[in-house]
Parts: sequence; structure tokens; C-alpha cells
Amino acid sequence: MATSALPGWHPGELSIQRKLGFADAVKSNWQNVRRFMPEQHRIFHTHNLPFIPVATVDGTGRPWAAIVAGTSGGIGFVQSPDPQTLSVHARLWEGDPLLDTVRGLTALGGKLQAASERFLLAGLGVEFSTRRRNKFAGYIKEVKHLEGSEYQIDVNVTETVGNCPKYINVRSLVPCPRTQPTVLYHRPHMAPSERLPEEIIQFILEADTVFVGTKSKPETSPAGHFVPHAGMNARSGLPGFLRVRPSDGRTIVMPDYSGNRYVSSLGNIESTGLAAFTVVSFTTGDILYITGRAENLVGPAALKIMARHTVITTMQVTGFMFVQNALPVRQKVGTTVERSPYSPKVKYLVEEADAQGDDNGQHKAVLEKAVQHTSDLATFTFKVVAKPGARDLRIRPGQAIVLDFMDWIGPPEYHHMADSAPSSINDDRVRTWTVSSAHESKDVASFDLTMREMKAGAVTGALFDLLREHPSNKWGTPIYFRWLSHHKLDLLWVAGGIGVTPFLSMFAALADRGLSVDANITLLLSTRESEAMLSLIWPLLMRISPAITVKIDVFTSVGPFEARDIGMRNVQVYIHRGRVGSDYWLNIPMSKKVFICGPNSFGDSATEGLRAAGLPMSEIHREGFF
Repeated sequence: MATSALPGWHPGELSIQRKLGFADAVKSNWQNVRRFMPEQHRIFHTHNLPFIPVATVDGTGRPWAAIVAGTSGGIGFVQSPDPQTLSVHARLWEGDPLLDTVRGLTALGGKLQAASERFLLAGLGVEFSTRRRNKFAGYIKEVKHLEGSEYQIDVNVTETVGNCPKYINVRSLVPCPRTQPTVLYHRPHMAPSERLPEEIIQFILEADTVFVGTKSKPETSPAGHFVPHAGMNARSGLPGFLRVRPSDGRTIVMPDYSGNRYVSSLGNIESTGLAAFTVVSFTTGDILYITGRAENLVGPAALKIMARHTVITTMQVTGFMFVQNALPVRQKVGTTVERSPYSPKVKYLVEEADAQGDDNGQHKAVLEKAVQHTSDLATFTFKVVAKPGARDLRIRPGQAIVLDFMDWIGPPEYHHMADSAPSSINDDRVRTWTVSSAHESKDVASFDLTMREMKAGAVTGALFDLLREHPSNKWGTPIYFRWLSHHKLDLLWVAGGIGVTPFLSMFAALADRGLSVDANITLLLSTRESEAMLSLIWPLLMRISPAITVKIDVFTSVGPFEARDIGMRNVQVYIHRGRVGSDYWLNIPMSKKVFICGPNSFGDSATEGLRAAGLPMSEIHREGFF
């Protein structure tokens, strides 16, 4: 018997998965979403949780993230009479969006015979002491007003799934039953030019957790018909990971971190362009409810807003409520927050002063020279290359400098978890060192960094690899590098079968040029003879400079279909099943210069895919490759 609740990923989820480049990796994972609660989920929701954040929908169709809890703030306010029902004995308060939803259903008689978009509901159970979390979604099927602000809410559960816990900040929570919820701000509909109050902005900036409510819209695709559903999720990080744009005072920016790659919340945002953020204070019990228009930004569009972060969600707030002393739980006095080791450093917005301090990339550093002192200690000299009109680079004695190595090393390989090195999951390749050379002049032309190689260090490991691989390396003797020019080759070579031939000669030419070239090359090879073709390429790859990074994507009908490790840090090889799909071209950076060689039909298909992805014809070359 089929247990999945879904016919597949809905179009919004597929859209963001393609933009992020892992649609193929998770194409079947929708089957993990069950249409009932397994026994462990039922026990978890009924025996482990003092409150549950839930997504609800207001009368205008906007999602909100509400909070449900019992009268005492203790565990046990939820029952589960069967695998598809949660019965919640909740004490609600003015200002919480769920109260309006419950009142709306009560006015209709308190019962639903079938799902209605107005009464969709989704929840996320989080056990903050253990980082366990489980999700459910469905709709409110019945509401009973008990007394005062207490209601029994019966939820028909139609979707459940376990969820990624790695960014949750561990807290020890205790009941706080004698709350006195007070609505300080009630602005469900903001004026077009209205800004958030400064105290609300500060409340957002201090948060380390946000509950994210979303919903999808009804859609039909080849996979089937998708009914609308609500979604509830959480994002956590270091305090300050949420940012507010100073320019308008109402756009919230949320960075996306590496997770399980389902991206259902982002998919719902792709579907409707709406989201809800709710922030709670675990020390005061204050709750901020926010709803607004949301958008996912990937790549260059994200980098224009948040420095050094390539996937973000922005929300322009259209309504908010702020209720003081409402959450009936508190962090236990005398305890501290255990930060997740996976949380990356706070990233600032480009328009914020903290981000502007790095000159926004006005200066490039080019490795010019190195002296190795011991096996793990060396001094590297970097030449400064400034953009036209850039400010002088000044370095005071004892000052540190920040370098971004992402363009050289590339992003980290995806791993869902990495307990031995959790910070590697979201490694942005940005490092800070104290400058070891002295500079009295205003305009610094070069600077020295004396560093020790870190065990398993991505950046120091790559730099010391250059020393180990250099043919004339002797301790104490300077090594000069001429290959890290600021003019870098960024190429995509597309080969169909024997069309790989011209690229073999290009690899050979790059190998002959040695350390005088810096390049980033992607080779797409479509062939039925993958092993034979790769055997022609291997000897050339062994000769190329470590400054040349190579990614080879082989599309073939012959397995095994997996990543291939050839023992070179700067070369990655992936074997894919079947033909090149349209998704592949969507992930090609616009900076690539493309050369295509292969049969006419193959070249036409590749050209069409690249043009559909937005690459200009001026960067696509086929002349002489037929």
C-alpha cells in the first residue's frame, strides 16, 4: 500500500530545486512524506512538546505563523486519538493569528466536512532540549470553544515528515503559566510607505530562531494535481542571522543554509510569493508575528543584497503584531543557550555599514610569492589589485585582513551532516589573518600573511598544496607564482562523443603553460564510451596546474553513476545516467564562455538549452567544431 501523501514535488518546489542545482538528487524524496503520523510522531507530539508553532491562513489568503500551547505551558496539551488526528487543548490570546482562524470556523458552526484553504494548518514540533523535530500538515476539521480563551482544536493530519535538526539552538525550557499577554502593536495591514518601528527591528536582529509559515497554491503538472497545503518550518542561526534592510525598514532578509535539500518552504514561496515569520523571546515571552510578500534569490541576485551569501529569502512585511508576555514557557533561569556548531557566521547586507567595511570587493589579492619555513608554517605574499577608482588600501600595524577564496577553491561538496567538522557544511571560504608585514604608506601594493596549515583546512590546505606541488620548493627559499593573474579563464566545454578531441588538445596546451594560467573549466561529455574517453583525459589532468579547477560531468548509459575520486583536489568528476537534461543548463553561470563540439543535433540541443538559460549567443562558440 502506498504511504506517500504526495503525487510528487509541486511546481514551486521543482522550481527552487532546479535553481539550486539538486533537482536530480532529491527527485524521489517526496515519497518520504507520509499521509499519516507514525507512532513515534504521535508520541513525540503528545509527550514531548510544551508548545507548537503552526501555520494558519487569514481571510485574505496570507499565511501567518501562530503559537499553540496549553493553559499551563506544560507538556500534554495535545492528544492523538488516531494516526491522522491531533486534538489540541489550547489557550489562545489576542494578537495571535490562530485566534482569528478559530473564531472564523466557530462562526461557521465549528466543523468542516472537507479541507478548505482558509482553515489549512501545518505544525512543527521542536524539542529544544534535544534538537528533535517533526512536521505535520493538514487542516482544522473541528473547533470547540471551552471557556474564556481556551479551545479544543481537532486537526486532520494529511502529511508528515521528519526534519533536519542541525541548526537548532539547544535550550532548557520550563512552564510559565501566569502570563499576561498584552498587544503592543496590531498592524495586520501596513501602509505602503510604512516602516517597522525601531524596537521591532531590534527584536528581529536579536533573534536566533524564526518560525516560517508558508502555503502552496493549487496547481496541475505532469506529476498530477496538487491541492494547496500549509507549511511550517524553523530557521535558526547565531543572533543577528536575520537582517532588516535599512533602506526601507520593512524588508527582512533570511539566509538559507545547507539542509536536507527538500526546500519545501522555499518551494511554497516560489508557488505563492508569500510567507510568515514569527520570532519569540524565550526570556520575556514576547512574540512578533509577521506576514508579507516573499521571494527567493539565488546567485548574483542574492549577492547584491547579502554579502557573500548566494541563497536568501526576502520578505517585504505587509502586516505584523507584537504581543508581550505571551509565550507560556521560558528559558530556565541560570541556563545558557547551546549554539549549534553548524551555524555559520552572521552575514551582513551590502547596504549595512558592517558589510561596507570590506570595500565590497574593490580589491583583489593575487598570490605572488611564498616562503615555507617548516612543514606546516609558511609566509605568503599577496599583490593587491584594485578596481579603477577604488580607495587606497591601508593596513595599520597589527591589523587583520579578510580574504575570500571562494572563486579559487569553489564551494564545499554537499554533505547533509558532518559531525567531525560541522562548520564545513556552510564554509564560505572567507578567512581572516593578521598581516605580518609592516606598512607605513597609504596605498599598500602587497602584504604578507604568515600562517600555519590547519588539519583538514580547506584554505590553508590548498595554499600549502601549492608549495608541496611546486618543483623548486625548498624551505626558506622564495617561490614566485606568475599564474594567479586577475584575468581568469572561465570556460564550459561541451563535447558529444568524439567531439572531445579538440578539448584534449586544449587540456594539453594548458598543461604546457604550467603555472602561467588560472582557469575554471567545466567539461560536459556525452558519450556511450565513458571509460575510453576518460582514459584519454586522465594523463592530461595529471599535468595541469593546481590553479586550474576542472569539473567533468559525464552523461552516459553505462554505470556506475557516482562521483569519481581521482586523487586531485582541483578536479571533480561526476557520472550521470542518461542524456543531458534541461535542468543542467539552468545551473551554468552567466560568466562562462562556451565551446561546443559534437554532432549537429547535439550542438543544436546544447545551444538551445544554454540560450533558454539566458546565456548570450556571443558567449557560445561552435565555429570549427563540426
